[in-house]
Amino acid sequence: MHRWQIGSVEIVRIEDESFSLPSDRQAPAWAVPTLAPEPTQVGIAFSAFAIADGDRRVVVDPWLANDAPRDRDDAPEHAAALLDELADAGFPAEAIDTVVNTHFDGVGWNTRPSPDDRDRWVAAFPAARYLYPEAELAAWHAGSYPHGDHGLAVLEAAGLLEGVALPHRVSPHVQLVDAPGHNVGHLAVAVEDGADLAVIPGHLFLTPFQVSDPTEAADLEPEVATASRVRLLEQLADRQGLLLAPLLGGPGGGVVHREAGHFALRP
Repeated sequence: MHRWQIGSVEIVRIEDESFSLPSDRQAPAWAVPTLAPEPTQVGIAFSAFAIADGDRRVVVDPWLANDAPRDRDDAPEHAAALLDELADAGFPAEAIDTVVNTHFDGVGWNTRPSPDDRDRWVAAFPAARYLYPEAELAAWHAGSYPHGDHGLAVLEAAGLLEGVALPHRVSPHVQLVDAPGHNVGHLAVAVEDGADLAVIPGHLFLTPFQVSDPTEAADLEPEVATASRVRLLEQLADRQGLLLAPLLGGPGGGVVHREAGHFALRP
């Protein structure tokens, strides 16, 4: 678990299944060992961000891209353990009022097995509105995202699913902003209080390499995603802001700055 303070706003990251992947090139020196445990490895972690803004409680990308959680024999226990860790950090599942999905990448742990019937899946955050970019929901309804479809259907049937146009303010210091390119309607979450700024960029940044070289693409629209990465990095570097990415290893990000003509992160 990692914590940050952005003015009056608290951000917590709960990691699940942290691991390293081999790399055929050297990780940026600034990333070792914080985000890359070795020069030839990069850290990956499925994670969820929780944000406390006054009396509002928001969860962002709850362990998205976790491989087929419904196939796990221990799915009920695993989901309960993640939610218990979130509760221990001050964010019990029943107190979450908003869940933000930056894009569609499977359903992650937006849903969980029912405590009463492990074969029936229910919303992991039962009192929350689940916000998705409008374009992502339209693409799902058109059949573009069959993987994880059952999870979204659970949320839709419960009346919890809501498409949003951008920009969209979630709370006094939390806003959803356009960050296109990775998926059809990808967004980022900006947390801003006074001079302090943090951005949760969804899956625009999958590895430290995309910080050093924003043109490195693993996206639906590479040129558009590159422009989104550059814009976010420029904004954060100008303000000494935090980039907090759901899939980066270690703490998941750091303060953006310019280093020898490239962008880098400081823990």
